Amino acid sequence: MASSARDSSLDQIWSKLQPLFIAKRNQVFAVMNEHGLTPPHMQALTMLVDGPVRMRDIADVMVCDASYVTAIVDNLEHLGLAIRRPSSVDRRVKEIALTPLGEQTAAQIGIEMSAPPPGLEQLCHADRATLARILGRLELDETQSLWPHIGRRAPGR
Repeated sequence: MASSARDSSLDQIWSKLQPLFIAKRNQVFAVMNEHGLTPPHMQALTMLVDGPVRMRDIADVMVCDASYVTAIVDNLEHLGLAIRRPSSVDRRVKEIALTPLGEQTAAQIGIEMSAPPPGLEQLCHADRATLARILGRLELDETQSLWPHIGRRAPGR
């Protein structure tokens, strides 16, 4: 049975980490704003980096109605970042693909999103190595990154 008392040392550690997360969150929102995007637009953009995606699949991943995805895609098209086109396997199905501008924008955003938050650069090399070793001991699902694909592929595939 789990103890109901919290370890105050864990609270202290987490309170020291929170400013890093908040600084990164603010950086993420600034980058989205710079590109005229909202969080749902960014999520859809990340899904398109690896290639065209059916609108239905976007809705399934985002756990939303297809009409909401239509509005998201409308905005991505308006910004020149994505296009609708018939699927190469079933012309009745619409898929969404990044435009060259969309690929370039996704790559730029990926660089920003994958940059560490301000503050970590203050650590010396030995402290960085120690922190990396400690974090490596945590059982984290690294596939749950907020930006798993953005910036990992060169524009033009």
